[in-house]
Amino acid sequence: MLRGLYTAAAGMMATQTAVDTMASNLSNVSTIGFKGNKVNYQTFPEMMISRVSKEGQEPVGSLMTGSQIFESYIDFNAGAMQQTGNTFDLALEGDGFFTVRSKTGTPYYTRAGNFTIDEEGFLTTLHGAYVEGSLGKIQVLLDGGPFSINAQGDISGRNGVIDQIKVARFENNHSLEKVSDNLYQATPGSKLLPAPQADTPRGYKINAGMLEASNINPVSELVNNIQGLRLYEALQKNIHIHNDTLGKAVNDVGRPR
Repeated sequence: MLRGLYTAAAGMMATQTAVDTMASNLSNVSTIGFKGNKVNYQTFPEMMISRVSKEGQEPVGSLMTGSQIFESYIDFNAGAMQQTGNTFDLALEGDGFFTVRSKTGTPYYTRAGNFTIDEEGFLTTLHGAYVEGSLGKIQVLLDGGPFSINAQGDISGRNGVIDQIKVARFENNHSLEKVSDNLYQATPGSKLLPAPQADTPRGYKINAGMLEASNINPVSELVNNIQGLRLYEALQKNIHIHNDTLGKAVNDVGRPR
């Protein structure tokens, strides 16, 4: 009976984590370049059950003792492309991340290409991080336009090429860690791939005047969220039933009449 309580409680904790993850995904359905999180479940080790009698123990079978979250990972599938027409709205097609640098000099990576020009002429994210180019921080003087950006990331103005947008690629994108402002940071396990040579495939293409939308499917996330809430309620009722049965076993069974 106590085993049933533990199993239901473990299921509730795992379901709560999954529901929280889906709620976070739904809240970012309109966030440019957002990549949703997914969770995988894992069962606890099986327990072998035996029947004990005068003749000894006779195997009955196995018993599952609950589940838990095995891992939470980022879904890096691409989002839909949205046409904006703005020169400095950029969408990465294929593998890779825009490289940006915070005010303190920390490098980060993002798929959100809704960039802007600050008061000093630097290309930045909406939260003020500098967009990195092959020459460092990209500075675009407004009187040097009109500007254009090609598929390789070359930013050209009236006087020629200004800089090339730096795109980072990793051996395993799942080694990256999410931080605030729709950014990712490298971890000790991240392995940055070398920049492609001029005569080799880049593995990506930059589309100017476009943005990559969030890869969240709101309908499927909402349906899964409702299913998770219903499962949580069912497990909660299961605990109440076990608790009531346990109370009767303790207080009523064996009471002298």
